Amino acid sequence: MDRECAFCPNTADFSGEHIWSDWLNKVLPGKKRFAIKNDKREVVRSWISPELNWRTNVVCRTCNSGWMSKIESNHAKPAMLDLIQDKPSIPIDRSRAHSIALFAFKTAVVFDHLARKRPHFFERSARHEFRISQTIPINVAMWLTRYGPSARGEVNTAYHDGIPAPERSIEMYVCTYSVQSLVLQIVGHKVKGVLGFSPENEFSAIPFWPEISDGLFWPPFASLNTLPEFNAFSDRWQKGTATY
Repeated sequence: MDRECAFCPNTADFSGEHIWSDWLNKVLPGKKRFAIKNDKREVVRSWISPELNWRTNVVCRTCNSGWMSKIESNHAKPAMLDLIQDKPSIPIDRSRAHSIALFAFKTAVVFDHLARKRPHFFERSARHEFRISQTIPINVAMWLTRYGPSARGEVNTAYHDGIPAPERSIEMYVCTYSVQSLVLQIVGHKVKGVLGFSPENEFSAIPFWPEISDGLFWPPFASLNTLPEFNAFSDRWQKGTATY
């Protein structure tokens, strides 16, 4: 049986959604190295390609070439390009944050649908509403920071289901996505009997969704400078402090 599109009831004409957007090929010339890792961050497959051509078939052609394409051209590219290229003194205002958030949530849903051994974290109704109105669910928060090594693309995803008490639980889906200098972290959370949850390490990351402070500029004060630091940032929600 065909799988349903991540964002609509359509199950036909599945087309490949780029993991790294196609417009980035002009931004990042030269050969690219791709790697797929397991939950232990061990590489299970790697390859080299002259283009950013890694695709995944979890959306239909109508979504991919319609509203998703508009997010890329109208929001992602104009809002993210200067940050990816690490240009100095770029203001991160509410308009830019909103545009980045649209791209980030779309990307997190795509990666969530790559998981085949558990139910999708983001509810079907929320994903369909995002297609219709580009409304990001209220249980999603996002951060951004800078990655020092240039010309890299990394993605780490993780599902956390902690505090298994009868009336207290925290369930999270974390997608940490980088392209060249820009790192985005998207955290979906479902909590029961818990007021809040703080990560083990705050790092030097800027919260930009659902709220963002005024007067922020790129680049952040500090960066992630190595792959182990990037992995530690990705895994910072595995341990933390809950507020009851």
